[in-house]
Amino acid sequence: MKSAALKKGVLALTMMAVVVLGIAAPAFADSLTIRGIDTTSFPTVKVSAQIDGNAPSLGDFTLRENGDFVNGFQVVPLAQSATKVGVVLVIDISGSMRSNGKLDAAKAAASRFIDQKAANEEIAIVVFNDQARVAANFTKDGNVLKGVVNSLQASGETALWDGVRQASGLFNDRADLQANMVLLSDGKDTVSQTTNEQQARAAIQAAKVSVFAVGLRGGTDFDASALQALASASSGQYVETTDAAALGDLYNRAQRSLQNQYQITYQSKASTGVLNLSLAAGPEKADATVPVGGVSRNASADQPKVIKPVAVPGFLAGSLGKWLIVLLVLLAVGIAGVAIVLLVVRDPSSLDAALRPYSEVPDDENLDQTTERVLAESAFMRRAVEATTRMAKDRGVLDRIERKLEQADVALRPAEFLFFWVAIAAVLIPAGALMGGLVGGIAAILIFGLGPLSVLNIMAAQRRRKFTSQLPDTLQLLSSTLRAGYSLMQAVDAVAQEAEAPIAKELGRVLVEARLGRPLEEALEDSAARMESPDFEWAVMAVGIQREVGGNLAELLDTVKETMVARETLRGEVRALTAEGKISAIVLGILPVGLGLFMWSVNKDYMKPLFHERTGQIMLGAALLAALAGFFWMKKTIEIEV
Repeated sequence: MKSAALKKGVLALTMMAVVVLGIAAPAFADSLTIRGIDTTSFPTVKVSAQIDGNAPSLGDFTLRENGDFVNGFQVVPLAQSATKVGVVLVIDISGSMRSNGKLDAAKAAASRFIDQKAANEEIAIVVFNDQARVAANFTKDGNVLKGVVNSLQASGETALWDGVRQASGLFNDRADLQANMVLLSDGKDTVSQTTNEQQARAAIQAAKVSVFAVGLRGGTDFDASALQALASASSGQYVETTDAAALGDLYNRAQRSLQNQYQITYQSKASTGVLNLSLAAGPEKADATVPVGGVSRNASADQPKVIKPVAVPGFLAGSLGKWLIVLLVLLAVGIAGVAIVLLVVRDPSSLDAALRPYSEVPDDENLDQTTERVLAESAFMRRAVEATTRMAKDRGVLDRIERKLEQADVALRPAEFLFFWVAIAAVLIPAGALMGGLVGGIAAILIFGLGPLSVLNIMAAQRRRKFTSQLPDTLQLLSSTLRAGYSLMQAVDAVAQEAEAPIAKELGRVLVEARLGRPLEEALEDSAARMESPDFEWAVMAVGIQREVGGNLAELLDTVKETMVARETLRGEVRALTAEGKISAIVLGILPVGLGLFMWSVNKDYMKPLFHERTGQIMLGAALLAALAGFFWMKKTIEIEV
């Protein structure tokens, strides 16, 4: 039976790992765009296509013309064709680029972009602050371009639209170049005088420019929608980051997109004046329509999606960082899976076997209820738990956790609970911070750092309340049993069999300890201390006094019971009188969160500075601390001990 359970546990762990791999593994999604179609030499048709992502195999391409498959077409990487590629690096050098090393990061990214250019690429540089200017016209000389980049200095305002129009105009004199623009800006346009947003979009569309826009968010005047509109209007892409160190990776992405271009040539068999083309590269597909006899640029019917990468540290932005996050998640799932498997397949402990004869519970009746689970069975887990125990024992942590576990009736040793809690939190809290930034880190701390202990406290509190509510009826039953002629030991045994959990289990434990030789009064006192029940302590005190001075124990227990009932009545009155204060604390605690979620759903741009800017994050953290302090202060003012 143990072998079958072990197989089930291992299978469950394997399935869990597979699910996490499917969920957490980084998705390397590609997108396919038809950049242009040349039919001037019809029936020879030339199609220019671009892949954003991993370069496909040349054999992965398929082509349909007017719904029919095209056979015998040729696919050549654009770098190996006669096509010349032009790229204008448009760089924001306004005064805001001086902060946080933005301009230095932009210069380093541009220099690396120049170093990695293909042999058929020519690059120009346009910069803008108070006004736009051409810093370098189209050239293949990398040294000249890098010298221009290194000499850039930040100052002034932001003439974004003038810069876009100036860069688009460079292609008017170079119709032989495939037009591309890599645009970087950290703010919205403030001083353009000759161009507005609509004119800038018209200029890039007239020049058939494909725009790769990079938004460097970091100020209150950042305008993401304008950059997105430029990218969408040109069949380009938009990416955004809050970390200047990530600019190198974003420029590399733009370079890969430019170099993952292909020219497809085929002989058309169409008899109509319009070609409907459908190009596929693996799972990606792009459609375009072009009239025969002309040249169509940026011809895709489907615009590529705007991409907004998750703001993560630069070293995690690549594939290595993605796999590191996957590894952290798998490690956490593995730890949780080991705990579940060991919990399912272990044998009853030797202590259970030793105590079972004294519990008077038949083996075939309640074996599952009396079997405690112990996780530390393997040598590795035992060593890990022992190390955790040594670190926590001197600080009294284990004693507090043990008390809560006993109150909640959770079948774990305190060292085991502490080990798995710390291990899972140590893995998932950094993973949450890396994937979700400040908000993700706070959420991970609340869920994985404070969550397990909070759940344990709630379970313990619920069981204590239920234990206290059962005491009057239990004392009444105990008093009646004593009047019937039973001894105190027999009366406790009878009540333990008739009562419900949790008091039945506590009295059952008292009986086991008494049968092993411990005085009944001490076992009862230990149970009262374990459940932190003042009412039960009074009952135990009454039993002790009766044992010392004599008297009618049944009447004494009735008196204690009446006192408990009166106290419970008073507690009910106190709860009724403090209900208004409690609901006020709850409303005031939930209101900021609810209002924030509502404002986020109505106007995300208005709320984004609160999460993406340093000042907003500080304000958010201070507001959270103030709200928690106010909530706990109100909670203390309405708590009345009875």
